[in-house]
Amino acid sequence: MVKRSMAEGQRILNRLMSELENPQGLAHEYAEAVLVQAVQNASSKPTPQSRMAASVLQVRGDRITPAGGPLAAVAVGQGAEFGSSIYPQFHAPHNPRGYWLMPAGEQTADSAAADQALEDVMQSVIRSPF
Repeated sequence: MVKRSMAEGQRILNRLMSELENPQGLAHEYAEAVLVQAVQNASSKPTPQSRMAASVLQVRGDRITPAGGPLAAVAVGQGAEFGSSIYPQFHAPHNPRGYWLMPAGEQTADSAAADQALEDVMQSVIRSPF
């Protein structure tokens, strides 16, 4: 067990509070975990649009965005995520809750990946010299 001084303990707590007040790093890690889950979800869907749409997503900062590509790819991604009551090629009725990307956010919130991202931030704060 490592013994720490009161001053060092206070520094760790202050730094941890600062990290949690400005959680860009934690938000990025969480977005990456959501994207991993979304890709897994999309791979289990029967339509090829889901897998294709998931394959062009990327994490930028704390957001999941399409990696370039034409606007048509975004429309296909939207149909693959939410289905369509008009276009039969999406093989799923319209679902405002989403089929693979939006559920990934809920699944990740309860996952070990989200816990690990927070643990990594805490360990970084504890181990850093300043």
